[in-house]
Amino acid sequence: MKKNNNNVLGRLASIVAVGLMAVSVGHAATIPGKGKGTMPLFTTVQTTAVFTAKSQSWSNPAFGDMGWTHHSGWGFVTANQGQTVTITATSEVKGVHPGSTVWYRGAEDAAKGTFKADGTMATAPYDYVLDHFYIQNGNMSKIGAMTEDEPAAKIGNLVMKYVIHGYDVDSNTVNDADLKPKKDGVPGKLTLSFKAAKTGTYMFVVGGFNPDANITDYAALNNIKVSVKVK
Repeated sequence: MKKNNNNVLGRLASIVAVGLMAVSVGHAATIPGKGKGTMPLFTTVQTTAVFTAKSQSWSNPAFGDMGWTHHSGWGFVTANQGQTVTITATSEVKGVHPGSTVWYRGAEDAAKGTFKADGTMATAPYDYVLDHFYIQNGNMSKIGAMTEDEPAAKIGNLVMKYVIHGYDVDSNTVNDADLKPKKDGVPGKLTLSFKAAKTGTYMFVVGGFNPDANITDYAALNNIKVSVKVK
């Protein structure tokens, strides 16, 4: 999507505003969804799930074009190095365009507590993400992450290494190269596929991006069917 200077300046202003907001919350680690352990782990047995997400949750222009953590759906899949992972997200609501991002969490990203046996900082439990917002196309990390609880607790080093992202561009009025438009001829459907560079756990998010004009309730949660295949 070609942008004029005014659009670029407006976007930068929004990002600055979000940056100030981020400073105020101190990058407090948060658990998406309803609580710890509730995000689905896709396996050869569980290959599908229904996520709920708001229609602007993957990229919201009112939030510096960033994603909203708790307005999106999240899941995990494990893969061995060299395996191909394919994630397909299909909206059950006409006019909702899915967007998705995948991050590598690593073999040590498990609920091992704050410190290792030798006293060094451990990797944070993989239920947690960096904050209440996320970027779609890059790494996110915090050394010595703290929870948002009161009092805050140390949970370790939170590292989310970017793998791939994209969004459904079929019948979408926005074609933004930076956000990796994906076209398959089916509005409301998105397929992302990648080869696992490392063995371990991959975390991914699914949300909505630039809904059609028929979507007027941006606060509504929309069902998005997600299927994951590893081979």
